[in-house]
Amino acid sequence: SPKGAEMLWHPSVVKPYLTLLAESSNPATLEGSAGSLQNLSAGNWKFAAYIRAAVRKEKGLPILVELLRMDNDRVVCSIATALRNMALD
Repeated sequence: SPKGAEMLWHPSVVKPYLTLLAESSNPATLEGSAGSLQNLSAGNWKFAAYIRAAVRKEKGLPILVELLRMDNDRVVCSIATALRNMALD
């Protein structure tokens, strides 16, 4: 079980972010949630791969894709970059 700072990049953080993305209409919340997933899924470190796998397991890709239609460039940019990171493996 993760403790302290380890909780920040543990795969269990994915579900709350996806819930926010699916249920919120606040652009700042959407951008922040997408940005968190974007940062956590970036690169080749093992925890980024775990985060990407958790997003797929939690059926998060359709949630992200749907938000590409939003009329807010900052949200769309965060979503698009998160999706790019999801394609790393």
